[in-house]
Amino acid sequence: MILYIGLSIFYLLCIIQEKMWKIKKSNKKIYIFLLVFPLFILAAFRAPSVGNDTLNYYKSYLTVSQEAFFSPTQSRMEIGYIYYMRIIALLGFGYLGFQIITSAILLFSISRFIYKYSTNIAFSFFIFMTTRMFFGIMNISRQYLAIAVLLFSIECIRNKKLFKFSLFVLIATSIHFTAIFFFTAYFIANSKLNEKRSILLIMTGIFCGLLFDRIVLIFVSVTGRYSGYLEGRYFNFEGNIAIYINLLINLIFFSVAFFTKYWISREHTKPIDQISTSNKANIRLPYETIWYTLCLLTLIVSIVGLNATILSRIEMYFSVFFLVFIPSVIRSIKSKEIRTIISLGIVVGLFASFVVVMVYRPHWNTVFPYQWYWDWIS
Repeated sequence: MILYIGLSIFYLLCIIQEKMWKIKKSNKKIYIFLLVFPLFILAAFRAPSVGNDTLNYYKSYLTVSQEAFFSPTQSRMEIGYIYYMRIIALLGFGYLGFQIITSAILLFSISRFIYKYSTNIAFSFFIFMTTRMFFGIMNISRQYLAIAVLLFSIECIRNKKLFKFSLFVLIATSIHFTAIFFFTAYFIANSKLNEKRSILLIMTGIFCGLLFDRIVLIFVSVTGRYSGYLEGRYFNFEGNIAIYINLLINLIFFSVAFFTKYWISREHTKPIDQISTSNKANIRLPYETIWYTLCLLTLIVSIVGLNATILSRIEMYFSVFFLVFIPSVIRSIKSKEIRTIISLGIVVGLFASFVVVMVYRPHWNTVFPYQWYWDWIS
């Protein structure tokens, strides 16, 4: 626990340092490598006892790696993930090699995303740690592998390339079926969001929440998946306080963006109606609009998720973009005093909630006590 808290403090100090010193573009990659390297070591060389689901991945890999490449599988996991495991096994890697490769892919995708889009790199890594996204890599790595694929689709949304975007989503869906819900991001981002449409979408989310049980039954009957969860804890609301905390956090972030009209691009000041018709098709969607859309979808899913803890899995496909959204929305606030207050509030709030979860709810992630892989097998 002290190790994880220490890392979050380290990223907090880097936030202060990053504001004082302007990092040159030539040194930016080295800087990100130094920030992500300790996370890679922890994720890549952890024992199967670290994380709630790691032992299941360990057993699945041992089973799938013994199967013929094109043979039917006994695993219940999606076909894309099955062949991902088989390819790594075909290259001669055991489970540790598989875990190292997977951790490298996940953290490379996230680091690349932060490098390309974040306005404050250290702040993004601080969010990555204190919102426990990093613990997700050490728990539900299959879903984060799907997320890693989707992080490459942002330019497809921005440039309105539906076919290419669909390919990314389908690849992610072959790894984890719930990635199919990310399709909504493309269409909502390209629907010219404004205040009225934002409120309408939130009301739709509330309406879906009220009819949640019926919607779930329709989804299960159409897809034929997840029927086993219906009687389990995932579809039965247990008064989990984490659901309320997530909803409150998402509502605060959305409110800041909504009332500052953050989705209006700061890069383009010329009204669209003054641009010639021939060029309208080539107008790229502003990043602010994309981040705002994903924040809005996070809030909507968390509202519907008041009825089922499992919807937090779907929420993750959108909330991961908080890594760049939060630094960006803070930067867009013109008042220095308000910007400072909101920044301090977010930092203190995230760090406090992180420590509280570490102390009082360690079973949510089971990432400590930490154990190295070679200690576990000896």
